[in-house]
Amino acid sequence: MSLRQSMAGLHTWGGLLPIWLLFVVIFTGTLACFDKELERWMRPGLQTPGQMQMNADDVRQWLKNNVSEELHAYWMHPPTTREPYWQLGWEEHDSGERGRKLFAPVTGEALPDTLGGNFFFSLHYQLHAGTFGMYVVGLAGMFMLVALVSGVIIHRRIFKDFFTLRPNANGQRAWLDGHNLFGVIGLPFHLVMAYTGVAIFVASYMPAGVQVAYQGNPLKFFHEVAGGYHREELEQPGGTPIALERLLADARAQWDGGEVGWISVHHPDDASAVVDIRRRDPSRIGSPQDTLSYDAATGELLNVQQAGTAYRAYIWMAGLHMGQFGGSLVRWLYVALGLAGCGMLIGGLQVWLRKREARGGAGIALVRSLNVAVLGGLPVACLGLLWANRLLPAEWAMRQTLEGWSFSLLWLAIAGWALARRGRAGYRPLAWLAAVLALGLPLLNLLLVPQGHLLASIGRGDWALASVDLTLLTIGLLCLLWVRPRTQREARTRLAEVTP
Repeated sequence: MSLRQSMAGLHTWGGLLPIWLLFVVIFTGTLACFDKELERWMRPGLQTPGQMQMNADDVRQWLKNNVSEELHAYWMHPPTTREPYWQLGWEEHDSGERGRKLFAPVTGEALPDTLGGNFFFSLHYQLHAGTFGMYVVGLAGMFMLVALVSGVIIHRRIFKDFFTLRPNANGQRAWLDGHNLFGVIGLPFHLVMAYTGVAIFVASYMPAGVQVAYQGNPLKFFHEVAGGYHREELEQPGGTPIALERLLADARAQWDGGEVGWISVHHPDDASAVVDIRRRDPSRIGSPQDTLSYDAATGELLNVQQAGTAYRAYIWMAGLHMGQFGGSLVRWLYVALGLAGCGMLIGGLQVWLRKREARGGAGIALVRSLNVAVLGGLPVACLGLLWANRLLPAEWAMRQTLEGWSFSLLWLAIAGWALARRGRAGYRPLAWLAAVLALGLPLLNLLLVPQGHLLASIGRGDWALASVDLTLLTIGLLCLLWVRPRTQREARTRLAEVTP
């Protein structure tokens, strides 16, 4: 048996077994490229134009007034071009529970909770299942690497295949051409994404070395590798904290006017409290690791972080994977290549299915049903989540939970429908539903969000926000264009059947 023949089975089954999970990971990762824009769209309170009046000390004061529990740490981020608002997060000392708040521009009001754009990012890398989900996604990433490498070996005419697309050929041939085309277009990108997606979590996937070398203290390992600073708690009451704005001014002076990113305060109620200020540079692929550590009470500079070369390489890989550099052009490129990855998976599934349908293999109905449930159900469930975000009252305490349930229940309903029909219903009903949901969202936005609908966003030049509604309109129109020719063609076929 030749190498190419031996790779064929590995490519088929190594790609098929995790393929539905890989579609979820790639599709939600593609959406997460614009997670910050989706965050603003899903929070109408962030869409009011104007300058932010809050500062770091105002955010800390809000935390003191509204969170009574003793805190292990809290962190905040100042407004940026993509995120023109203050962000705040905290972790409680005893329970370890975390909280998060965003503050409206101009008024500084704490906004109601919602899943926001971070929902898609979390679904992408850990399926909202914590450490277990992260391991599952990592395993799927390894399978993807195997499928990509074996696919290159199988397709010896890979560059010829790039220029071959025969949509009018028989079904299997057309799908194979599409699978090859999308695979070749995004091959370097897909290899990089699969590798970096696994590599950036290597310390979590293989923790034994760190646990042994650092005697079960992984925090010490990360501080040593990253060049960070850590001070043990003294368990003594802390003094009056110094103004954070004073420390921020000193940090900017140290960096010759460089921008400030994350500000974190560790064990704030203790005499050993430390303020870490990290530099922000959106032009870099990897976020800079320049961090200044100050005594929270005296303002004394305690440490200047000097990350090692290995850790900087690690951060560079993480930045390359997440694609949050280079502006909108790079993010749209990531979206296009991510959708090419989805097209590659869909084409591969259809090739496998057409081959088995011709031979009458077992399990065809289940695979067909899973295709409809995942490939068609996930995008519709994402649109349903956006509808729930707009329709659920902001003042409801359970709003965030209900948004999550709306996504899950809609997806489960579609999966149940597909399984009940044994996949025979096809994608057309879901395409109609996606078209209605996608085209209806900008209209719903126009009725419910006077300051953030499409016309208002374009009128004030807020193209980042307007791009969400424009994308939804494009999706809806594409779904209609995809469904309508099929309907006309089937109508002509039926007419021909009944015409003498």
